[in-house]
Amino acid sequence: MRLRGVWRLSALVLVLGLAAPASATNVQDIANNVSLDSYTAYLDNHLYTHNGDSRGFDVSGSPRYPAGDHDSARDYIYSQFASFGLTTTLDPFSFTSGGHTYLGASNVIGVKTGKTRPGDIYILGAHYDSVQNPGADDNASGVAGVLEAARVLSQYQFDATLVFAAFDGEEKWMCGSTHYAADAAGQNILGMVSLDMLAYNPAGAHHDKAYIYGRDASNTIKQALASAMTTYSGGITPEVGGDTPYSDHAPFEAQGWQACLLIEHAVWNNPNYHTQADSADTVGYLDYAYATGMTRSAVAYAAGAAGIVPEPATLLMLTVGALALAARGRRGRMSPSRLR
Repeated sequence: MRLRGVWRLSALVLVLGLAAPASATNVQDIANNVSLDSYTAYLDNHLYTHNGDSRGFDVSGSPRYPAGDHDSARDYIYSQFASFGLTTTLDPFSFTSGGHTYLGASNVIGVKTGKTRPGDIYILGAHYDSVQNPGADDNASGVAGVLEAARVLSQYQFDATLVFAAFDGEEKWMCGSTHYAADAAGQNILGMVSLDMLAYNPAGAHHDKAYIYGRDASNTIKQALASAMTTYSGGITPEVGGDTPYSDHAPFEAQGWQACLLIEHAVWNNPNYHTQADSADTVGYLDYAYATGMTRSAVAYAAGAAGIVPEPATLLMLTVGALALAARGRRGRMSPSRLR
């Protein structure tokens, strides 16, 4: 047995592995890649969040969305998902609200198929429509989180499938997520997190806290997300609450799946909610670092739940390392001192 050769080969591979770029072997590695600069750029520069912008419906009662900010945001989200290598589709639908039938609505869906359990699905979603205003917090803050999550998580392989969803029509009673959840009936969706309003973090009793809402039946995912927040957010304290069916998690819960809402703790006291001041131009309004921590929590949850598949180089190093240790053990057992 050429034990010395095996040991030298093992040492060489380990050295080469250490010289190569690091690959993710745990959730912390992945969470560390969530970037404040990247998140901020999405929210400030690409989602139409400034004074005079609107991703909402035409208030005149027209049966179509107005051309402009809504469609431009949709197209940008689509292009980003595709650029990350996700299988990207538009999911169009129509709906009736207030006596008007609205056309031109569409969810944007990006899919990273799992390697070993592709039928098991985890979803991170956020709605990109607004209420006749810039909607910087409600809900470009959540969309920026989903975009950043997709950017980071698309770089790794997972056992289960990850779906990144930008839902339309949430402000019309979750029309987009309701449409998506109905079409997904029969799929094995193991968890869905709705990122909705992540960036208002005023000083005082609500500072650096977050709510995680959902039915009692969703306690498993709520607790898992809370644990990820405690470990990976960088200092945000989770508070787990009960049924709050006012965001895109609700249609998934109605189908019987584990789902929850991640939202800022000061949501019920946000003075700019559904007003023109819900804008990136409102001084002192948005806390980008806090929103990035919220995003990091969702990314950590998804990475842990979906199961990280080690990169081939990591597998090779682990295999060769195991062979080396086995070889050393055999050499020790075959030494003259052991044979006397």
